[in-house]
Amino acid sequence: MGGRDVGGRDVGGRDVGGGAEARAGQHRVGRGRRRHRGRRARYRRLAAGVATALVVLVAMTAWVVVRGVLAKSRLDEARQRIAVLQRQVLSGDFPREAELRSQIEQIRRRATAARALTSDPVWSAFGRLPVAGCPMRSAATLIREVDAAAGTSLPAVADLGPSLDPRVLRQRMTINVRALAAVRRPAERSFNALSALRAAAENVPDCGWAGRVSGIADARAEMIDRSRRLAGALDTVVLAARVGPEMLGGGGVRRYLLIVQNPAESRANGGIIGGFGLLTAEHGRLSIDGISGNGALPGGPTQQRPATGLPVPFAARYGAFWPDRIWANINLTPDYPMAGRLYSAFYRAGTGLDVDGTISLDPTTLSYLLAASRPAVLPDGTSVAAGHLVDLVESRVYGEIMDAAARDRFFAQVGQAVYAAVESGAGDTTKLVTALGRAAREGRLEISSNHAEEQRILSSTALGGALPDAPGPFLGVVTQNATASKLDYWLRRQTTYRMQRQPNGAGLATITIRLTNAAPGGLPAYVRHRQDLKDAAGNLRAQNNLWLSVYTGRGSWLVAARLDGVPIGLAGGSESGHPVLSTYLTVDRGQTRTLEIKVREPVGGPALTVRPQPLPVAERLEVQGLPVVPPWSSQGSSQTQN
Repeated sequence: MGGRDVGGRDVGGRDVGGGAEARAGQHRVGRGRRRHRGRRARYRRLAAGVATALVVLVAMTAWVVVRGVLAKSRLDEARQRIAVLQRQVLSGDFPREAELRSQIEQIRRRATAARALTSDPVWSAFGRLPVAGCPMRSAATLIREVDAAAGTSLPAVADLGPSLDPRVLRQRMTINVRALAAVRRPAERSFNALSALRAAAENVPDCGWAGRVSGIADARAEMIDRSRRLAGALDTVVLAARVGPEMLGGGGVRRYLLIVQNPAESRANGGIIGGFGLLTAEHGRLSIDGISGNGALPGGPTQQRPATGLPVPFAARYGAFWPDRIWANINLTPDYPMAGRLYSAFYRAGTGLDVDGTISLDPTTLSYLLAASRPAVLPDGTSVAAGHLVDLVESRVYGEIMDAAARDRFFAQVGQAVYAAVESGAGDTTKLVTALGRAAREGRLEISSNHAEEQRILSSTALGGALPDAPGPFLGVVTQNATASKLDYWLRRQTTYRMQRQPNGAGLATITIRLTNAAPGGLPAYVRHRQDLKDAAGNLRAQNNLWLSVYTGRGSWLVAARLDGVPIGLAGGSESGHPVLSTYLTVDRGQTRTLEIKVREPVGGPALTVRPQPLPVAERLEVQGLPVVPPWSSQGSSQTQN
C-alpha cells in the first residue's frame, strides 16, 4: 500500500481527492474574505454618501428656511407699506410727492429683495416637492407679482399726488377740472396693474393646511384684499377723471336736474321726489338754484299728457302706474338710467328746458355731507346736525308742520341750508369725497347723463345705478309704497338667501323676506294715509300696504312660494332680462310678514350678485352658500382703452 503525505498527495506525487477539496475551500474562503471587504467598503462609501447627502440636504433646508424667513420679512415690510399707501389713497390724504415716491421706492426695494431670495435653484428644487413644496411655489409666485406691481403700477400712484391734493382739487364749490383730467392716465395704469396683481394673487394656490401653517394663505388673502381695495379706490379716480371734466362744465355750461328723494314713501331706487333744484356747472364752478319742495314740480304732480313714450317692455310692467305722467311714479323701476331719462323728459315738458342729466340723492346722503362739513342752519337759526336730519325730514316734520304748503317751504329751506353748509368750505375735500362715495355704494346717490358716451360709462358704475343683466345668481328685493303714506320710515326688512348647489351645476335658492311694521302709535293721519282705500277710517292701526318684488337670475324660474307659511301665487314679469316675482301685501303695526320663495337658478355659482335698495334703515341681509358681489364690477375703468 502506498503512503500519503500530509499534503494530500500519494507518495508518487499524485493528487488525491482530499487535497483538492482543501485547496478549493481555501480559495473560497479567500474570495469570501475579499467580497466581505468589498461589501464593507461599499457600505462605507454608501454611508459616506448618505451622510454627505444628509449634510447637503440639511444645509439646503437651512438655506431655504433662512431665505424663507428673510423673504417673509421683506414681504411683510412691503405689505405694511402698501397698507399705509392704501389708507392714504382711500382717504385721499396724499403726502408730498417726494415723500410718496420715497415710500413707493421702499416698497419696490423690499419686494425685489424678497424676489431675489425666492428665485434661486435651491428654492425652485424644494418647490417641486409634492406637498411641502406648494407654499414655496405660491410664495415665489406671489412675491414675483408684488415685485412686478411695485415696478409698474405703484410708481404711477405718485403721479396722482399733486393733482389729487385737496387744496389743489377743490376750492369751496369749484372743482379744478384740469387737475382732475391730469390724473386719468396714471390712475388707469395703476388700476390696470393692480387689477392684474389681484387676478394673479387669486390664481395662486392657498395650499390648504400647508398654506395655513406656512402663512402663505394669509399673505395671499391679504394681498387680494389690499389690491382689490386699492384698485377700487383708483377705479373711482379713473371714473372721475374720465367723465368729470366734461360733466363739470369743462367744455361749456352743464345743467342737471337735482332730485331729493323721500324714502318715507319708498320707491325702487329710494323714494318719491320730495324736492328738486337745478345744478349748474361751468368750468368746475357749481351752483344750485330754484331749490323747491315737490309742490312746485314743473307741470304739476301729474302731467296733462305723457311727457315721453315708454319702451314696450317697460310699459308692460309699469304702464298702469302712469310713469310717463306722474312724477312720483317715475322711479318705480330700479334701473336708474331709465328713471333719469323720464325725469329729464318731465322737466322739459314742464319748463321747455333741456338738462344734461339728473342727480338723485336722499336725506341720508345729505346727512353724510353735513357730517363732512358742518350742521345746517335754518332761517330761524335752528341748527340741524347730521345725526338728526333724516329723522327730521322723513318723520318728525309730519307731526310738527301740518300744512302741506308750509311743509313744502320747510323742505326747500332744509335743502338750501345743506347746500350753504357744503358751499361754506367747512370740513375738507377728502371727507366730502368719502361721504359721496359711501352714498354711491349704498345706492343713495345716482347720476344719469343725456350724453351717450358719458351714460355708457356711468351705466357700469354704482353712480349710474343701472339694473345689470349679467348671468348668474342674482337678488334684488324691492319694496314700494302702494298707499301714498309715509309709513316706510318705520319699515324694517330682513332677507335671507340660501343656495343649495345641484349635481347638474344648477342651484336651488331659498329666499326668505321678513317685513316688520315698527310704527309707533299716535302717528299723524298724513303719515298713516291709505290712498288705496276709499274709507280707511283713518287707518288707526297704521297698516302699511306694499308692492313687493323679487328679482332673480336670468333664466331662473319659480319653484314654490309661501306667505306666512301658506302657499301663494306671485305675479310674474321681467326687466332687463331678470325674472321678477311680485305681490301686494299689508303689514299691520307691530306685525311681521314672511315671504319664502324657492327659485331654481340655472347656474349655482360662483357668486351672488346683490342689487341693494336704499332704505331709511338698511336691510339686514344674510347669504349662505355663496359669496356676495356688487352688481357693478367696476367704477367705469373696465373700458379704459380708447
